[in-house]
Amino acid sequence: MRSDVWLVIVGMAAATYLTRAPMLLALARRPLPPRVRLWLRLVPLAVLPALAVPLVLVRDGRLALGWTNPALWGAVVVFVLAARRVNLLLSVAIAVGLVALLRALA
Repeated sequence: MRSDVWLVIVGMAAATYLTRAPMLLALARRPLPPRVRLWLRLVPLAVLPALAVPLVLVRDGRLALGWTNPALWGAVVVFVLAARRVNLLLSVAIAVGLVALLRALA
């Protein structure tokens, strides 16, 4: 790998550490209030959809809500199976299989 790539990786690691470590070290021995613990527990539930929704709904820079969007069908399958309390890993595996099949047929 080129040296400039390693320099970027090390720089981003340092920036990430320096922005997070002071707060972690300051709060390491203190119990967090229940509201803060709840907020921290809910952060991943907010971040994951924020990352996934554009990947599912946007194709070639346009909103893709049509029947020909395989990612949308995969998301629908995951939602339906999750609503029926099917194991999340199994739900995602089935959706990935469906998306792969639909892309192969297109």
